[in-house]
Amino acid sequence: MSFAEDRQLRYIRTDGIAAPIWQSDAVRAGDFVFTSAALATDWLNGIAPEAATNEHLPYLATPSERQTEYILRSLARTLELAGSSLDHVVKAHVFLLAGEEFPGFDRVWKRFFPTPPTRTTVGAAGLLVPGARVEIALIALASDGASKKTPAKSDAPRPLTKKVEAMSAGDFVFTSGQLAHNAVDGVPPEAGGKGADADMRKQSDYTLRNMFKSLAAAGAEPKDIVKCQALLLDTPLEDGFLQAWEGAVPRPAAVAVTGIGSLLVTDTIIEIDLTAYKGSDRRVAPATTARGPEAIGCGDLVFSAGIFPGFDTGRLPEDCVVHSAYPHYSSAIQLQTNWVLDRLDAALKSVDSDLSRVAKAQIFLTDLDDFPQFDQTWRSRFPHAPARSVVKASPLPLAEARIAIEVIAVTA
Repeated sequence: MSFAEDRQLRYIRTDGIAAPIWQSDAVRAGDFVFTSAALATDWLNGIAPEAATNEHLPYLATPSERQTEYILRSLARTLELAGSSLDHVVKAHVFLLAGEEFPGFDRVWKRFFPTPPTRTTVGAAGLLVPGARVEIALIALASDGASKKTPAKSDAPRPLTKKVEAMSAGDFVFTSGQLAHNAVDGVPPEAGGKGADADMRKQSDYTLRNMFKSLAAAGAEPKDIVKCQALLLDTPLEDGFLQAWEGAVPRPAAVAVTGIGSLLVTDTIIEIDLTAYKGSDRRVAPATTARGPEAIGCGDLVFSAGIFPGFDTGRLPEDCVVHSAYPHYSSAIQLQTNWVLDRLDAALKSVDSDLSRVAKAQIFLTDLDDFPQFDQTWRSRFPHAPARSVVKASPLPLAEARIAIEVIAVTA
């Protein structure tokens, strides 16, 4: 029976010591394989001994190089169990502890990916394992699937690193994350000023214009965009991005806006990541906000917006406030996690899916100390563990929000 007929998710766990948290190493959904974000840990020693710097040969490899190699070897094993491989990767999400980790990371990346996938690389405000410097999550095509990957190249400014602008995977197009730079001036004059004069609207306009060239090279148009992830250094400047977005994109798309720790090009303040769908079967959730609909269904997949408490009203919901008379009966992160998951479930159901069909989730926490209680709540809502990535965000667009979640699910 084909995936189109049974819509079954396949949950992948590698041999060895299982992570003490509720997530699969990967989930296969039809032609796609979604991995959890991998860190250089063996779940026994913190950073695995094989990924640690050799104290006797400290200059042989940087910590980011050793950790990246460990992670990519681990992900290669996971993909093999899921019926895929590194050669079939179409998209990578990379979080670095700081921009200084990038050169070492990129040197190893080039060895593992002589033909690169699309990639979004930003600095996280924090990672879950002390000492971790790199976190990587992948989207790949199944080796035996019908969909094939095709890289695209336009006349937009060339990426400075080992990645491609956009990649077609069947009817889907994944872009690399792009910034407002031209590989010569850093931020060019037409994208606004630098430093304190950086302009969110102008950087967003400039970046989207170049990304539309990348989409066109992959056979897609702005109207085909179904998901946008906007990663901002300063979330109070979100309105500048939204103004650019509304003026540039002719059809609703699911939008996620979050704050991150750093970007790789000096004076840039936003990185944008897009997913497009070239098919005609598009389903839009009726619930919508200034950022767009809460979910978009397209083909066999559903992409949610980034949901955080109060994302629709600008105020923290009463259901997310710990009752002053009963401070020990609940916690803010438990209440907020349940609120977000309830909202996601309703959005997914409106486009023929639900929480039980989630293949991959991206979670942003504003305080990593919230993770244990978040994970307990998460476990209670998912009888089968989806693939998952968790990083620390800078403040979310609503300062009181402690968590934001965005998911990729399959239709029922």
